[in-house]
Amino acid sequence: MHFFRQFHDLVRDHRHLILLSTLCGLLFAAANLLPPLIIRRLIQWLTEGGGSKAGLLELTGALFVIYLIRGLARYGYGRFSHIAAYRVMHRLMVRVYSHMQGLPHRFFHKERTGNLITRAVNDVEAVEDFVAHGIPETMLALVIPAAMMTVLFVLDPELTLITLSPIIPTAFLVYRYVSKVRQMWRNVRQNLSELVAQIQDNISGITVIKSFVREEDSTAGIRTRSQSFRNTMIAANSTSLIPAGLIEGAGGLGIVLAIWSGGAFALEGRFSVADLFVFIVYLGHIYQPFLQLASINDVLNKAAASTERVFELLNTQSDIVDAPGVNAPAKIDWHIQLQNLHFGYDPAVPVLHRIDFEIESGTVVALVGPTGAGKSTIASLLPRYYDPQQGALRIGGHDLRALPLDFLRRHIASVPQDVFLFHGSVRDNLLFGKPEASDEQLVSAARAANAEEFIDDLPQGYNTLVGERGVRLSGGQKQRLAIARALLKDAPILILDEATSSVDTRTEALIQQAIDRLVKERTTLVIAHRLSTVRRADRIVVLDQGAIVDSGTHDELMQRAGLYAKLVEAQELTGVA
Repeated sequence: MHFFRQFHDLVRDHRHLILLSTLCGLLFAAANLLPPLIIRRLIQWLTEGGGSKAGLLELTGALFVIYLIRGLARYGYGRFSHIAAYRVMHRLMVRVYSHMQGLPHRFFHKERTGNLITRAVNDVEAVEDFVAHGIPETMLALVIPAAMMTVLFVLDPELTLITLSPIIPTAFLVYRYVSKVRQMWRNVRQNLSELVAQIQDNISGITVIKSFVREEDSTAGIRTRSQSFRNTMIAANSTSLIPAGLIEGAGGLGIVLAIWSGGAFALEGRFSVADLFVFIVYLGHIYQPFLQLASINDVLNKAAASTERVFELLNTQSDIVDAPGVNAPAKIDWHIQLQNLHFGYDPAVPVLHRIDFEIESGTVVALVGPTGAGKSTIASLLPRYYDPQQGALRIGGHDLRALPLDFLRRHIASVPQDVFLFHGSVRDNLLFGKPEASDEQLVSAARAANAEEFIDDLPQGYNTLVGERGVRLSGGQKQRLAIARALLKDAPILILDEATSSVDTRTEALIQQAIDRLVKERTTLVIAHRLSTVRRADRIVVLDQGAIVDSGTHDELMQRAGLYAKLVEAQELTGVA
């Protein structure tokens, strides 16, 4: 019942189109009833007399009008149902994507990207089949046989019961396959999701595959998943075709019974040839909708399985949401405070322990420590990608959970280590930070980020396409674009996560100059691999194994000869610093 309630909510705004489709379908059903009755009248005239050329002209004209109406009705019910289906598909696709954007980072760490793409596109597209074909075909499969059975009972109840006797056992057998087939198609959709996810992973990692000469292994993995998808598809399709075979056989048996019993009745004088003609024609029409419904049974089951998967995704709720009645403060100080913070991606496996430090408004605090110490985890808590299990994280004295998410994230800019650029132009990617920015502001931000020099050398300047994930740019160029994007956003809080890692000395100097301009008058949290970039920080917090082991200025920490001093000395020895 929950599924049907959700589906009803989905199509509710398009009820007028579905109603028009239904009315056209009923008109089509009525138009199917009349031609055999008109031809029955003609046969009566030919066998029993009483006809005339004028009457023949009237019957012929009536048939012409009926077939014309039937064609228009068929077009109408198909057109209106498809318009409704495409609108539902569009609305659902946008709804699914919008819903996914609101899900927490933890969800995306568990789900594969290809699987989500399949649900957001392939499964949503399959819902279109359900609306366009499932609803009208089911309606016609019920209305047409019911109307024709009524006419047959009026003509001869005994012969009707005889000829329709195969329906009951056939319907029982078909019903037994419904739930089984739906589960099989659900397995098909799941196998398709896994295949798409694997292909997406391999395409994203094509450079790694080539560098390790793993093309054959990669193809073998796809072959295995494709075979699994193929086998489940064949099994589901084979089972889906059984109802069609049963209905075809039942329909043929019904016609055989009609000819045998009806012919016997006619020979006894109890039944006219004209009535026997109507019986045979109507029986074909009675079984045909069931046969048609069975023939698209796989489509309907695909759509039903996909709809369930889509609703399963839509029913997934985020735990990172605004508290009821939360409002953005009219004025706020951008002072950040972390107090007795405990956090684990899995609550049973803590990553951070007793984290206590502050970042005064307008100052720079750097986090340093070995790989896996928890530096990036702290950075991910600030925009509320996750919530701590214990302790508090405050901005301007306000707990983050007491601030609206959009307010919080609008006032935080980030320059990550792994810069993500969209497949668009340089201009498009810069304007992502502030879509309403003027050309003057855009150029000013690029100049301040030391990005203008390489942008001017690009073939189309700011209109040059950067490729997927910025593949046409170097690491340093992408970093400087990320800094320009953050400058353009002009947020009061800034997070720099390994912004100068893996670049040459000259590029590092250019990035550092851009960072110096970026951090002015901003509350800044810096995570640095190269410790030379944090020497001028107002305070350095040293992390190890998820806990703070020291803090102070660069000079203070060097005098203590603790972990920070050892890290600096190690980098100086290797030439990294």
